[in-house]
Amino acid sequence: MPIDVNKQTHILLLSSWYPTEKNPFLGNFVQRQAQLLGQKYSVTVIHTVASNGAQSISKKLEHNGYSEIVIHYNGNGHILARKRQERIALLHAFKQLKNVDLIIGNVLLPKGWQFLIAKKIFQCPLFYIEHGSYFHQNSVFKWSRIHRWIRKKIGKKATAIIAVSEVLKVDMQRHFPKRKIEVVGNHIDSELFVPKKKENTSITQFLHVSTLDPYTKNPKGIIDACKLLLDETDQFKLTIVCDEDSSVWMSYAESQNCSEKLKFIGPLEWGELTPHYQNSDAFVLFSDYESFSIVIAEAWSTGTPVISTSVGIASNLEDKFGIQVQKQDLQSLKTAMLSIINGEKVFDPVQIVSKAAEYNAATILKKWTKLIKKHVR
Repeated sequence: MPIDVNKQTHILLLSSWYPTEKNPFLGNFVQRQAQLLGQKYSVTVIHTVASNGAQSISKKLEHNGYSEIVIHYNGNGHILARKRQERIALLHAFKQLKNVDLIIGNVLLPKGWQFLIAKKIFQCPLFYIEHGSYFHQNSVFKWSRIHRWIRKKIGKKATAIIAVSEVLKVDMQRHFPKRKIEVVGNHIDSELFVPKKKENTSITQFLHVSTLDPYTKNPKGIIDACKLLLDETDQFKLTIVCDEDSSVWMSYAESQNCSEKLKFIGPLEWGELTPHYQNSDAFVLFSDYESFSIVIAEAWSTGTPVISTSVGIASNLEDKFGIQVQKQDLQSLKTAMLSIINGEKVFDPVQIVSKAAEYNAATILKKWTKLIKKHVR
């Protein structure tokens, strides 16, 4: 179906998280969001970068479907001086825009103040969309006075407040009790993450993809469950893909005498993940919290069932799409993995792929379009 293109509508994207040279995977959902919206609208992404001694040096890049303005500022000196320089740099970038019809600010902290400045300057609707985990009531994050101030101002000034999942919406609602919170998920590339007939082998292949953050992803629990599983069978392999240094967890697996069953790889480009999903019999997620979890949607898109705790889009997981396990419960995870190995649980890949359609580009773009039509004239 042809896309109703409206390139006269100019969208400004801002984000507290954005890929950097040190961490090219940080906030890459914003780039994908820009590409998606760029199919239909004129999109510019602006992000500020602290540098040594740089004074508001900017460069404009043209990408597939959107423009990007990167502006460097002097990141030296006292925090107040740095913030002043960043503000000057941001205003310098704003001057390069002729008009803005909509601001979309991704992730409140730490740069949500930029969304407010943009709103004041361009006098247009502001959509605030959240991806972060700090709204979770059990989060170790502590809201400072300035954080609370930004949150309060955004609650008043944002035209629409958006969460990427129903789970995150519930957590955010406690902080924005008088506001309606919309849900628009992240999208997957359903042309990249496609199903493929799996080979019948005696070894069951499991997959886990994450940062292995011990505060949310529970990598220790996954390794410990594999150790318990080894007491039952050795007919499995778990591939762990991580874009961070995983040496600590490799050493831990060795100390638990299960390293021969775990394979650590990464970092990988987005497209390089596809064959790992396709070759897996099940995807494993043992997180304590996820605001969305794009890896679940990617697994489903390849027809791969998931074993997951009740987090993100795997909350209240229907048994035709995978197996729900209890958080921090090693026996629960071990039993679920064993049921896959023993063939006790059988899934229909076609049915699983149909679930992933909820997060394909066309579906998510349609949700954005509905919101934009409602608020942008």
